Amino acid sequence: MMFSLSLRDMSLRRGLLFAFAFGFFLRLLPEILSFPNPIGFDTIYYAWRIKSGVVWYHWTQVFSTWLLYGMLVPVYDAVRGDPFVLLKVAAPLLFGLNAAGVYYFAVKALKWTVKNGLVTAVFFSFQLAVLAISWGFFRNMLGLGVLLFALPWLVSGLRGFREMAVFAVLSVLVVLSHEFASAILLVVVLVVVFSLLLRRDGERASRVLFASVPMFVLLLAEVYFIVVHVAYAGQVNVTYAYQSVGHYRGLFSLMTNYLVVYDTVQSYSSYLVLVSHVLSLFALLYLAVLPLVLVGFFRDRVLNSWLGLLLIGSFGSLVMPFFALDMWSRWMLMLVYPFSFYAVNGVARVLRADGLSVRPVFRWLNWMRVSRRALEAFVFVSVLLGSVFMATPLAAGQAGVFGFATTVAYVPSTMQSNSVPLCDTGSTVRVLEWLGGRMDNRSVLLVHDAFYNWVRLILDDRFELVYFKGDVEGAVGLALSRGFSPVYLVWWNVNIGWYGFTVPSGFLPVFSDGRISAFQYLAE
Repeated sequence: MMFSLSLRDMSLRRGLLFAFAFGFFLRLLPEILSFPNPIGFDTIYYAWRIKSGVVWYHWTQVFSTWLLYGMLVPVYDAVRGDPFVLLKVAAPLLFGLNAAGVYYFAVKALKWTVKNGLVTAVFFSFQLAVLAISWGFFRNMLGLGVLLFALPWLVSGLRGFREMAVFAVLSVLVVLSHEFASAILLVVVLVVVFSLLLRRDGERASRVLFASVPMFVLLLAEVYFIVVHVAYAGQVNVTYAYQSVGHYRGLFSLMTNYLVVYDTVQSYSSYLVLVSHVLSLFALLYLAVLPLVLVGFFRDRVLNSWLGLLLIGSFGSLVMPFFALDMWSRWMLMLVYPFSFYAVNGVARVLRADGLSVRPVFRWLNWMRVSRRALEAFVFVSVLLGSVFMATPLAAGQAGVFGFATTVAYVPSTMQSNSVPLCDTGSTVRVLEWLGGRMDNRSVLLVHDAFYNWVRLILDDRFELVYFKGDVEGAVGLALSRGFSPVYLVWWNVNIGWYGFTVPSGFLPVFSDGRISAFQYLAE
């Protein structure tokens, strides 16, 4: 038995509530520790987005991934106040949804007991990878949470109109939530249909296809509007001083050439650098649980197809770097979902072995053995990493808590940060507020990605911005060529080692608050 606690009388519904509550309160912990500061890089963007009150910028975006904004914007319009407070509640709710979804999938799709389902939910909730997703990618969490409740209906065979209707609704919600969750659902549906046809079960295959029609229509509409590039009014006060390259367009917009890619997250000087990033991130996220995953691997049509797509997304950049799925790091983070089920099954196998070592099911890994003592070490390290990641504060002069130089672009060294260290959040707001009272329509602010969403949240959109990644000289030249003066920049007045950028000569501080300063460009 996997719990010493007796759970014989716990029903499926009570187990679902327990899994949700556990995930909710666990994820609430880092939010409480960071209060009143926000945590998460994209959290600043979400605050700006819900404060703007915009769900769709254009009618064609009805076919895009707007569901998170469709829920948060009306709530914010009703309660107002600080958008970060709303997000501090939304993050644990989304995490609880995913913990409950993991439990639901284990019990309904894999036919595990309530006890084993709860163990899976608890184990999953402590994993570094899912905590990293929940740190910044709320849309991704929403899509995956709904996906976990949609997939078990495929396993049931969609018997009757009610089950088909439930799956149809859930599949549409997945598509409206996030692109990656939609891709996973599409692949799983196609694999299920194909396997049913191979078994000559045309009736069940027809039911799955029929229930998937709304999802297919929505996906086709979304792809169509991506291909035709429907233009709509965006933020007209922003000039971009760098160009994102390496991403394919149109039908291949999910693909990237990693040999030349250059965007706010991805840039690799060579193929070997790309390899070092991929392997080091995988080691950081999964080295502690990989033996349990290998020992616990089992055949399941839905779970294996899910795993297959994620492995292609994670390591395809190493096989075909010139044409692979974009955002390999996000695919790798999502491996935590199937890995959690395999790892918990590995735990069960080791515990059932009655003190004997257990080998993986793969013959080429017969040399590997996992004993009960090794099991305890793997679980302890895994839980410890997640706990440290959630709760460790980031000291004022600290660049990070753990991780590697090759992983900080994808996973922060602690959840106790946003795009700036928490100790710099108040200073960032005050410096930007000072600029808001100083700038006019003749001035311009050079904005690095670290401060971009802070600027959009705090400054009026009538102020001109030049967005840059690393080439500040090019940004200055662009601003001057367009006749802007004065030219401002927001950055740290001490080198804290973040983002690999320092203020160049020609900029002098004109206002400081703590470690953050507003710099003005003065021609040399």
